[in-house]
Amino acid sequence: MREIRDRHENVKVVGSLNLVQSLLREKLFDRIDLWLHPIVLGVGKKVFDDGAVPTNITLLAPPEAGPKGTVYLRYGLAGGIPATGDMSAPDRGTGSGPGSGA
Repeated sequence: MREIRDRHENVKVVGSLNLVQSLLREKLFDRIDLWLHPIVLGVGKKVFDDGAVPTNITLLAPPEAGPKGTVYLRYGLAGGIPATGDMSAPDRGTGSGPGSGA
């Protein structure tokens, strides 16, 4: 996998969760594009499976929403120790509330 990444400037993966999970596990990505579709199937393969490695990512651009509610999210690899937000806080874990410096 590293050889493929080193050989190609841009590698896009569509529809292969096994490959995506391997790239995530090895942190062999610079950007993750996620499309969130407003549908609940109840079953299926998880993108972030039980073998997922905790990793910080940062939002690279504002979310874009389509007319039927699909949301496009673009994240990049970020440094630091992974931590969760606090959804009970006034800023809902976004880091933009009072005292956040944002």
